[in-house]
Amino acid sequence: MEGVTFVAFVVIIGGGKQTRVMGWKILSVLMLLTGCIQCAGMALIAYLYDNDDRFFPGWKLDTSWILCTVSWCTIVISATGVAFTKFYLPPEGGYELILDNSEVEERD
Repeated sequence: MEGVTFVAFVVIIGGGKQTRVMGWKILSVLMLLTGCIQCAGMALIAYLYDNDDRFFPGWKLDTSWILCTVSWCTIVISATGVAFTKFYLPPEGGYELILDNSEVEERD
């Protein structure tokens, strides 16, 4: 899921204006979905840690636990940021028409 989100991010950033205008919706949904899946996986491990005999006394959730928490929090915050930028930043300006020399002379 993270690979699909990364590819979508690269395509949207590398694409043209139309791709960026339409792509933020897909990107923010993919990022939220990825964050929710990571959070659910982390919650499942936390539940098993508290309730399953496989986790014997002395077992601890260490660096991978912290990295997973930081990862899904970062993804969810980024998805929220992408969605908010659509609403709070001004839209990209269009292209100004560059007049041909003959059109400039006609106007004068």
